[in-house]
Amino acid sequence: MKKLFLIATAAFVFGCNNDKAKDDAKKDESKATENKVAYPAKMTYEGSPTPGKTENVAFVMNFNLDFIAGKMENLGSYLADSVHMVFADGTDMNNVRDSIVAAIIAWRESMSSATQTYISAIAVDNKDMGHEWVMQWIDEAHVYKDGKKEHMIYHEDYRLENGKIRELFQYA
Repeated sequence: MKKLFLIATAAFVFGCNNDKAKDDAKKDESKATENKVAYPAKMTYEGSPTPGKTENVAFVMNFNLDFIAGKMENLGSYLADSVHMVFADGTDMNNVRDSIVAAIIAWRESMSSATQTYISAIAVDNKDMGHEWVMQWIDEAHVYKDGKKEHMIYHEDYRLENGKIRELFQYA
C-alpha cells in the first residue's frame, strides 16, 4: 500500500509539473505571437530587434573617449578593415581603416579641445541580419584652433562586426 501511495504521489507531482511546463511553453508562444506586429509600412532594413550585449556599449564608449582625449594611437584598434561613416554634416566616408583613421586624426588635430557627455546608450542586435548595434545619445562640444566653437547633441548608431566598428551613422 505504501508503494502504491508513493507511485500515485510521484505520478501526481510529475503530472502537475508536466502541465506547468506545457502552460509555460504556451505562455512563451503567445508572447512571441503578441510581439509580432504587422507594420503599416515596409522597412528597407528588416529584422527583429533584441537586446544586445552591454560590452558593445563599453567598446563604443572607449572609442569615443579616446577620440575626445586625443588618444589617436588606439583608434585603429576599434575599427574593422573597412568602415562606412556618415556624419551629421553630410560627410560620407567609405574607405579602408587606415584612411578613416587618418581623416579622424586630422579632424581631431584641428581642435584645441573637445568634451563629451553621455546622455544614454543601448545595445540592440538584429539576429535576422546577424548585426550588433550600439545606439547612443551624446552632448559634444569642440573648440577649434582657429577659435571656432561648436556644440551639438548627437544620436549615433554604430554597427559592429566581429567586435569592430563597421558602420557609423550620426544625426544632430
